[in-house]
Amino acid sequence: MPKATIYTAPECPHSKNLKIFLKENGIDFEEKCILTSSETTAELKEVSGQIAVPTTVIEDGIFIGYDRRAERRIKRKLGV
Repeated sequence: MPKATIYTAPECPHSKNLKIFLKENGIDFEEKCILTSSETTAELKEVSGQIAVPTTVIEDGIFIGYDRRAERRIKRKLGV
């Protein structure tokens, strides 16, 4: 199963819920907080074209935000 990279912010409830979802489904992820470094913020903008958290990157898939629809799309991408 591919590893996810997630861009988050500490006080963002959607970021928190995304991490819970990934952990509950056994999905490995690397978390990058956009508030800790300007390089991470620039990287997010380069990857997704915007600065929005949470953003999940899995291989060639980019999922912006976290709601039921994003959850379903991530599950389909990973075959979970």
